[in-house]
Amino acid sequence: MATMKIFLRQLFLYLIILTIHAPSMASDGGFRFESNRNRVSLPIIVRNNLAVVHLYINDNGPFHFILDTGVNTTILTEPLIAHLLNLNIESEIMIYGLGGEGVVPAALATGVKIDMKRGVRGYDKDLLVIPEDILSFSEVFGFPVYGIIGHDFFRHFPVEINYSTETMRVYKEPTYRTRRRTTTVPIQLIDGKPYVQSSIISEQGDTLNTNLLLDLGASHPVYLNRRYQHLSDQTIKGFLGKGISGNLMGKKGRAKKVLIGDVEIHNPIVAYPDAEFLTFYDQEISWEGIIGGAILKRFTVIIDYQEEKLLMRRNRFFRQPFNTSLSGMEVIATGRRMDTYTIHYVRPGSVSYEAGIMPGDEIIALNSHRNQNLTMEIILNELSARIGHSINVVIRRDGEILRKSFRLREDLL
Repeated sequence: MATMKIFLRQLFLYLIILTIHAPSMASDGGFRFESNRNRVSLPIIVRNNLAVVHLYINDNGPFHFILDTGVNTTILTEPLIAHLLNLNIESEIMIYGLGGEGVVPAALATGVKIDMKRGVRGYDKDLLVIPEDILSFSEVFGFPVYGIIGHDFFRHFPVEINYSTETMRVYKEPTYRTRRRTTTVPIQLIDGKPYVQSSIISEQGDTLNTNLLLDLGASHPVYLNRRYQHLSDQTIKGFLGKGISGNLMGKKGRAKKVLIGDVEIHNPIVAYPDAEFLTFYDQEISWEGIIGGAILKRFTVIIDYQEEKLLMRRNRFFRQPFNTSLSGMEVIATGRRMDTYTIHYVRPGSVSYEAGIMPGDEIIALNSHRNQNLTMEIILNELSARIGHSINVVIRRDGEILRKSFRLREDLL
């Protein structure tokens, strides 16, 4: 039986996705550029600072998959569709959650065809199939998301991600041109994952210089090992995500700025997972941190594994402020049509906590949006609109209809 060590990290503020620490399979095939053009453009969907692409598996689909530079092997997180895909299951592997709990079996499928259309196709690929009810990206996005695709795609082509226009360009060769006001940063590939030299500077002038994982699949701006918590003058404790081992808790603070090459990012939020979630069977995991999607979304980026460099050009999101959850509550979508919106977590001391909102409450109306018109996108937009924005929410609790009101507030100054 093959064994893979998987550590869990945050997706949005609810879900932890998987980073696989294992070499690529020797039998794993490759992606091919079959267009007669030098580049092709593909649509993406940007939600929660993450980019989602459409792809086909063994000529079935389309399916939504998250672009994620933090994983080696493509992962299917909704095994209920596996029977549609005519998969060749090669072996069983074990997945380990952080904290020493949550050991579960998973399946490794080989010889898989992955097609992004427009001439970008992968043949003889490996696909990791996660058991049911372990991870559900659909709950966070509010529409079906079936998995993650990472290194086994990015290693073949330079990829440009334009968060503003929600498009992705795939280049046959490094023929892209460097536009004005573009910063080029070297990346180092370690175990198939890109790392960038970064500096995190505190308000007191303390500086951490380290290599951080460049991670498209992580939603927060920055994640750091808990031993660097002194870089934030103020922190608030709360829920950071959920994974195989259960709820991930930790603290969030701010840094004065982060430097990536010559690029300065001011006042980003930094997440510090609790120490017990960075241990594996009583052994501490060597982990410095992550540069995540809330920073990358502020740029049009080109990720070039072949020449080991990252190109960054500011976009319209660059000057948006970094905020924590202004409402203090996290919402998931459930139900057959993903149209039942349930409050999963309420941070103690937050405005939603003070308003008497509780985990398990179902949102049936939010401001001017009634139940039949609610979407996860609307809910997220309302709950992150701006400091002082009024929230009027109607909830259902144990069959009783309740009305709650509060104003969005930033608790991390």
